[in-house]
Amino acid sequence: MARPKKAKQRRESEPESAAQTLNEIESTADRLGEWIAANPRLILGVALGITLVAGAYGLVTSSQETALEDASAALGRVQSDYRKAMGAAPDDLEVTAPANPETARRVRTEYVDRFAEVVAAHPGTAGAALAGLEIGILDHDLGRPDEALATWLETAQQVGSDSSIGALIELRIAAAYEAEERWLEAGEAFERAANIESFPMRHTARAEAARCYAEAGDVERALSTFERFQADDPDGYLPEHLNARLRELQAAQRLQ
Repeated sequence: MARPKKAKQRRESEPESAAQTLNEIESTADRLGEWIAANPRLILGVALGITLVAGAYGLVTSSQETALEDASAALGRVQSDYRKAMGAAPDDLEVTAPANPETARRVRTEYVDRFAEVVAAHPGTAGAALAGLEIGILDHDLGRPDEALATWLETAQQVGSDSSIGALIELRIAAAYEAEERWLEAGEAFERAANIESFPMRHTARAEAARCYAEAGDVERALSTFERFQADDPDGYLPEHLNARLRELQAAQRLQ
């Protein structure tokens, strides 16, 4: 990852940029739950990446307030520049790739390095973790799934096991494993997200873990995970395909 160059920060513009980012987060966070309910498989895509990154700001806490503000401001600037470079309007939730594939490739390649500068300049902060999440998304969109997964795995280790941002990264890891039909590893990633108490979608993540274990052929683990989901959130919403699959396994077990 390219290391950043030191430069004077534009202090006068940062408060305005941060305030604008927070205002965008408020509206985006409201849409996050609706998006996941409508797309329960958590498909890899640019729109989801943007939504998760934006929604994560509402979950971030830090004992080093100044460091957090600096990292968030740096991330916000790079993210804003990326959206402009891709031709997205300020109020667009989804960044659509330019019509020219070469332009899209060039911009994404450039911003892998730009987000890497945020990681290098603000290690250990929430902003660095979110920048790592973005790097993986860009690598995925550049057709480099192995690099994307490696970045997310590294970022998850740096974030730790009790961070809501870590849960968002684990969802990306799970989706990457699922795309490769590495069902057991996908289930374990979903379950790591489910074990983070501060993560609002933890119960749905646990149900997704049960589904992946079933796909892996580990029926016992799938059922025990599903039973825990039912115990923790008995009235929780499950998409019909997921609910039917897991209840089918329960019925088959009773007949044995």
